[in-house]
Amino acid sequence: MKKTISRRDFLKMVGFGSLAVATRGVYPAVSGSGPFGEGQPDVAVAENGSPGEMVRAAVQVLGGINKFIRRGKSVVVKPNIAWARPPSDAANTNPGVVAEIVKLCYEGGGSEVIVMDHTCNNCVMTYEKSGIKAAALRANAVVKRADRREYYEKVKVPKGRVLKECEVLKEILDAGAMINVPVVKVHGGAKVTLSMKNLMGTVWDRGAFHRSGLHECIAELSTYVKPDLIIMDAVRILTTRGPQGPGKVLSPRKVAAGTDPVALDAYGTGILGRKAQDIPHIVYAHKLGVGRINLARLNIRTIDLAKVGWRMQLEELFA
Repeated sequence: MKKTISRRDFLKMVGFGSLAVATRGVYPAVSGSGPFGEGQPDVAVAENGSPGEMVRAAVQVLGGINKFIRRGKSVVVKPNIAWARPPSDAANTNPGVVAEIVKLCYEGGGSEVIVMDHTCNNCVMTYEKSGIKAAALRANAVVKRADRREYYEKVKVPKGRVLKECEVLKEILDAGAMINVPVVKVHGGAKVTLSMKNLMGTVWDRGAFHRSGLHECIAELSTYVKPDLIIMDAVRILTTRGPQGPGKVLSPRKVAAGTDPVALDAYGTGILGRKAQDIPHIVYAHKLGVGRINLARLNIRTIDLAKVGWRMQLEELFA
């Protein structure tokens, strides 16, 4: 009989480096191949479709949602729901992206799909104004708040030199799987806010990151909190006055997905017209072995949904 462990215990084991077998959710080595073997993409990109179409296409390119969630287990979907801004401001994850992920998780057999984030503005107001609460509820998600300290549990970060411990959301520690859903935008302190920066919404004391060393803490948190899947929203992106805005909003109409946060953040940095090598927390995470920074060495597969025959392209990938 196959022995199963809780996500909480899995994170502890990974943090101390004692899990030697290949397991879903473990990042590939910096010098290794893609997450699902030779020929599989490291980053899957879908572009020029609706938010829902792009989510589905990107996940399908990676092999489908069942590679990332466990049938009969709960899933935590962690968007960026930081600011009380409307979707048009691109300060939060696109509601359509969140809703489609929830639908996919239920189709894949998830027992309960929980949507939550530690907001920066008032929680109730932010959930509502972002449009994410309404979209998630329509997709039958359970929307939970993350604005009380009792919702968090103190954990040690074994690889942390600056961030030695922090309080992480219990829901994430206990879930069968976690999907990180950042939006691509700029940030005054971190320069960019992408998948690794989005994990700050899983901890209680974000102020400690700013006091201790923002870039170091972001990278070191990523050695402990490891999403099973990252789906990056670049439907609309905030390119000035981030992370809150209002600022200049562009519409790349892309969704990128993968399991390597460094690779995804390097790709997202490029969408913003910047270089990953200029972003300290991305560079540091790469050095810590969290993932790979050199996009030229990655297998990035793009599906253009504006082109005729894209559905056939997807079918041919897994024929």
